[in-house]
Amino acid sequence: MPDTCSLEIPADLNRWHPNEITEWLSTVEDDEAITDADVDRTRQAVNDSLGID
Repeated sequence: MPDTCSLEIPADLNRWHPNEITEWLSTVEDDEAITDADVDRTRQAVNDSLGID
């Protein structure tokens, strides 16, 4: 069974600079060890932090 862990989304993500947020999102999306569900949660958190509906 593969080793899986839930991705922790930073609580202060909304305080990050937009460039930092998008760099973090790219890193998460490129990491094959991160589940699709966690990538979806990450995208939603990024959208919320950037004020995108």
